[in-house]
Amino acid sequence: MNRHKVAITSPSFPPEIEREILKDVAEVVITDKDITTEDGLLAFAGDASALMLGSLEPVTKRVIDKMPNLKVLARYGIGLDNVDIAAATQRSVVVTNDPDYALEEVADHAFTLSLSLTRRIVKIDRMMRQGKSGHEIKKAVEPIHANSSLTFGLLGLGNIARRVATRAKALGFRVVSFDPWVPRAEFGLIGVERMGTVEDLLKESDVISVHVPLGPKTRHMLSLREFGLMKKSAFIVNTSRGPVIDQAALYDALKAGTIAGAGLDVFEFEPLPANDPLRELDNVVITPHLAWYSEESHKRVRVDISHAVHDVLTGKRPEFVANPEVYAAKQGA
Repeated sequence: MNRHKVAITSPSFPPEIEREILKDVAEVVITDKDITTEDGLLAFAGDASALMLGSLEPVTKRVIDKMPNLKVLARYGIGLDNVDIAAATQRSVVVTNDPDYALEEVADHAFTLSLSLTRRIVKIDRMMRQGKSGHEIKKAVEPIHANSSLTFGLLGLGNIARRVATRAKALGFRVVSFDPWVPRAEFGLIGVERMGTVEDLLKESDVISVHVPLGPKTRHMLSLREFGLMKKSAFIVNTSRGPVIDQAALYDALKAGTIAGAGLDVFEFEPLPANDPLRELDNVVITPHLAWYSEESHKRVRVDISHAVHDVLTGKRPEFVANPEVYAAKQGA
């Protein structure tokens, strides 16, 4: 059997798991730095049969067309917005991901960011470290309201959002959501109130947690107009994809007090630049696209994606295929 080259294009771990699972079919190589350009990706992995991807690598049509040996694009995670799936399908390249990846971790992170905002945890911590008194801190952070008096809004009602809903309901929030793709009856089964429009959700909610995929229709779907519809006391949380929010408009809204605060794990440009003005605001809680992380989820996704690559390289179909047309074409050939 000819040995393939498998290129891991995200440098965040030693690849022992991948090498063990793929040892009978491939040599596994891993980059030592983030790859964020087409030329960088081609220079490192132009002759590879498989790419094992993070979220930063631009797998464009040009990249795909210049990789003659490419058979599979495997994403460590759920989102595929950095992969040109149509171009891969044209080349009969299988695209695979892990739709069940880190659902609980991301839900935990989104809800934790939400509580850190509504309870002003980060601001209180900073003031404590500055030696401020309890009276001074209370005056600085009031008013804080009981969960039972607040409405928790979910923009999108997919797998992660439903887990956030469970957490929010358990702690007493009223939970509402807008998602035009979810049947009306399903909202009732989940125990979430359905909002008829995005505008209704924005006006009604005290916390809005964003859970939509990135695409042409969702890029910058939250900008100055949308922030203007929100309550001045409302918070926004994003653990989905950074460009869903117009980050410059968000900064302006936070700076002007149009909304009360934000909790962000994802950004329009990642990694977040060291001089980004969001870092200067004390009404923002930021984390470095780490909502997915637990030791258990990290190991599991590496095992699952390695097996998916092994399946493709040995002529089998992996469990999750984002472009099943590839297999339909092969069957019809």
